[in-house]
Amino acid sequence: MKVSVVCVSAILLVTQNCFSQDEQLNEAKVIGRISDGQPSKLSVQEPLPVYKIHWSQVHHKNGQKIIVNRVEAPAQAKKLSVIPLTEEDIAKRDEAFAKMLAESKPLGGFFTVSAIIYDHRVTKVRWWHKGVSFSGWSNLDWNHLCGFASFEGRGKQYSMILLPSNTSIKNLQRMGEVGYEVKIPVIPKLPKLEESGPSYMVTEGDEKNEEAMEFMEAIHDLYAAKAGNLVAAYNKRQKQDEIREGKKRKLRLNPPPKKDLIINYWKIKNPKKDQSQTK
Repeated sequence: MKVSVVCVSAILLVTQNCFSQDEQLNEAKVIGRISDGQPSKLSVQEPLPVYKIHWSQVHHKNGQKIIVNRVEAPAQAKKLSVIPLTEEDIAKRDEAFAKMLAESKPLGGFFTVSAIIYDHRVTKVRWWHKGVSFSGWSNLDWNHLCGFASFEGRGKQYSMILLPSNTSIKNLQRMGEVGYEVKIPVIPKLPKLEESGPSYMVTEGDEKNEEAMEFMEAIHDLYAAKAGNLVAAYNKRQKQDEIREGKKRKLRLNPPPKKDLIINYWKIKNPKKDQSQTK
């Protein structure tokens, strides 16, 4: 596969893929949901048993009350009975599994990606595939490509671990002015996102490596197709981060009183030991 120095996802002739532009963008999608920073729903916990206390001791340590109770052993929870599947259930399960396999795309590979985002405008990207490293520049803010691990594009399914970091050219310049040793990157001129769409430039690595290049093509296709969803999810994650930081500051300034720590313990009978003693 021949890839030009600057690859714009709208220019389809740079790949050997037979999909049209509309087909590429229509099939590009995130697998699963994009994280919006909302905490996961807590699973319903079973209520704690009511213990019969035989005796109790109270200790105080570092402003916290610790209560140690010796209790009567609680009754063992009943094991859930297993309901066997009917032939109809088995047929439905097998049909759903076969459908899932039929609809799944061939694997395009697993990639580890490091992204340094400069001023939320351009990103230095380094990605690894099968132990081989590649790097380049992208005109995307790769913060928007966080919140998911797998996606589909160009007829394949890709998985990745994305490690983003953010910095500013002005901040780097200020650090250099006060004596810090900093390396200010020379950012190449890339097509403007607003005018030409998502694009990238490969600076290191074998551009003839089809799997590595197709990954970059596919993820830029994904941004072109789902930019609205990706940006909205990022903004929600930022909002949730602000809410969490606000709660942390409030707790630091007004720490709540420590809750009582209650420790319940009981004696466990050993049936084998009891049997040996009776003999």
